[in-house]
Amino acid sequence: MPSTLFGESASEVGDAVNRMSDLNFLLRAIFRVTEQYLSSAVGLLASTVGLLLLSAAFGALRSMSSHEGLTKAFSLASSLAILSAIAVRGYLCVESVTDYLSALTNLTSASIPLLTVLYAMGGNVTAAAASAGGLTVYLTVLENLVGRTVLPFCGICLAFAWMGAREGGPRTGTLLATLKKNYATCLSFLMMLLLTMLTAQSTLGAKADTLAMRSVKFAAGNLIPVVGGSVGELIRTVSAGVGYLRGGLGICGVLLLILTLLPPLIRLFLYRLVWQISASAADLLGCDSERRLLDEIASLNGYLIAAVCICSSVLLIALTLLAHCASAIG
Repeated sequence: MPSTLFGESASEVGDAVNRMSDLNFLLRAIFRVTEQYLSSAVGLLASTVGLLLLSAAFGALRSMSSHEGLTKAFSLASSLAILSAIAVRGYLCVESVTDYLSALTNLTSASIPLLTVLYAMGGNVTAAAASAGGLTVYLTVLENLVGRTVLPFCGICLAFAWMGAREGGPRTGTLLATLKKNYATCLSFLMMLLLTMLTAQSTLGAKADTLAMRSVKFAAGNLIPVVGGSVGELIRTVSAGVGYLRGGLGICGVLLLILTLLPPLIRLFLYRLVWQISASAADLLGCDSERRLLDEIASLNGYLIAAVCICSSVLLIALTLLAHCASAIG
């Protein structure tokens, strides 16, 4: 991150934001984060494939025995070994998601007064109230609903996946798929409502503020022509400065949100790739129960990726609106 991002002058901050928006800067950030988690992902892949090879070898020996109890015991021990190998890394993925949601909550909480002030500086008083109200509702949903349900949701899904992967165990595939789809659907529906409310109220509020300000400027220009014209020129100068400030801070907020999102997102993508490769290896080795378990964990990672991106969209839209809504005093 550029050292002048929190500089004392607006030009330093603008130059820092310009460098952050460069493609090379963003690609370097992606490569650095990928390099940070790549070795851990490769180690996890090696250990999981090693366990699958041992499972396949013992499975060949097990096939020589016709004892049903031995078969079930071995299936249970094999799935437990795979589960214990991935439990720590899987928990780190979930923990990174909860940490990101906590950071997103803090970022939203800090953005509400800042966005309100910036809207008000541009004369968008109605839009400021709408933005503050919408983000407050979003903050409540994010903190009390999403943040507190991710860990229990993952734990329940993992338990169902392990039970369904065992030979002779209950068939939980349909139940697990229904649980994941409904969770993602409810989350998407909530965020869609918040996005609609925030976008509509902020945009309409900005237009209403612009209309009111133009009426005031027109009245001032006609009632006191000389002074009114000077006031109009002054307002246009102030509007240019406020627009530059809002645009720079809005783009800076979007970039900071993306850079904050990169670590958990890349970790989830890498680990999901590990589970998918491991499931393919299990399928090649004939380890059906292990393949089902790994497929479910890879699918769960995909839903976590969707949840993280969905939750980020509301604040992203709010910052984009800040950068692009015209000042009422313009």
